[in-house]
Amino acid sequence: MRLHRSLLGAAFLLVIAFAQGQTTPTKAPPAQTNPFLTGPEKRASETLSKEDKEEVLKALADVIANRAFVPGVDLSKWQEYIDKEKEDIDKAESDGALARAVNNALKDFGVSHIRLLTPRAAETRSRTSIVSIGVTSRVENKTLVITSVMPQSPAEAQGIKVGDVITSVDGKAPENQQVLGGDEGSEVKLKVKSGDVEKDFTVKRARVSTARPETLVWANDDTAVLRIWTFSRGYSRDNIEALMKQVNGKAKNLIVDLRSNGGGSVANLQHLLSLLLPPDTVIGTFVGKDTVKEYEKEHTPTTDPVQIAKDATDRYKTRKLEMTPFKGKVAVLINRGSASASEIFTAAMREVSGSPVVGSASMGAVLASIFRPLPQGFQIQYPVSDYVTIKGNRLEANPIKPDAEAAGAGQDGKDAAVEKAIELLKSK
Repeated sequence: MRLHRSLLGAAFLLVIAFAQGQTTPTKAPPAQTNPFLTGPEKRASETLSKEDKEEVLKALADVIANRAFVPGVDLSKWQEYIDKEKEDIDKAESDGALARAVNNALKDFGVSHIRLLTPRAAETRSRTSIVSIGVTSRVENKTLVITSVMPQSPAEAQGIKVGDVITSVDGKAPENQQVLGGDEGSEVKLKVKSGDVEKDFTVKRARVSTARPETLVWANDDTAVLRIWTFSRGYSRDNIEALMKQVNGKAKNLIVDLRSNGGGSVANLQHLLSLLLPPDTVIGTFVGKDTVKEYEKEHTPTTDPVQIAKDATDRYKTRKLEMTPFKGKVAVLINRGSASASEIFTAAMREVSGSPVVGSASMGAVLASIFRPLPQGFQIQYPVSDYVTIKGNRLEANPIKPDAEAAGAGQDGKDAAVEKAIELLKSK
């Protein structure tokens, strides 16, 4: 089976996740509840021994050497990179400390979608609720920029908003999202800057739902706005199709809002594209090991994924659904939190149907990846292929730039990005 078909069930996720959250209970789920679990369950002790760390690092090295793949990236340098973190690894006694040291080494590869997850973070991936203050964020100059706020979360109750910047966590400049984590009911002291105003907050961590149903609102009589929060767990095909039934035959314009959507499953991405584009519309090419091998049978070897994609025969495309694809005009909203599958969607709609893109530049993190269990309850997310659009654009490390920039509310209180999208659709 060629690459893109095998990837349909694979995770296609952004590093932006609820890494700061925690799930309970802390015991790893039984093996039978996770068909991908091949390693031992999480140890009883929270303290990592030297032997525990060696076991994790050995399994991790095997994945990088034999399973991970990105065209042009020399993964054989792993030992060189991990050796630079030896002092911190030797000192690490907790899951978090080991993960931080390993992830510092993984960053040296210079690509997205490669990270070590602690047992707690690994459990979070399989849950629809977490213990958290209820935000997602990105690290920026030793601050945390809020990219989304969960409904009915402690952060929302305190008035913390998307775009606010956390400058201090318990008196220290935050170096990663994990510093927001903690036990249910515990408190964290934050300094949060909103515009030019900085305020102090004491936020109590609580269990919050990570499920955010897709929504449809009408901006005017001709234009509907479909909000998609994720392509991962929580993406509901039934709900989206029900919403699209309201759109088809009534709306002339559809605005797909992917702001702060960090990506998810390639299969879910294909589903949404198939609701908007004709069946068998070619979107792009996943460039994995098999694609490279096929290319090298008839061409001089190269590490350029764009060149390889030009001659690939196995393309990523839409499929036929029972529902007729939307026949009106489409615009897409993105921001810095839009990544991975969201970026593939945006590029596809722009290149194939000329859809205008509004908002701010996307993240530029587009590699197909898989999660694999490691000993002691850890998990590794690792890339298995690059991606090139139908017009030959590599999206990894190349954020999508909008046709028009817009953010926040206008003077009339309306969503500035939605209003700009309506303006562009009228002129299209």
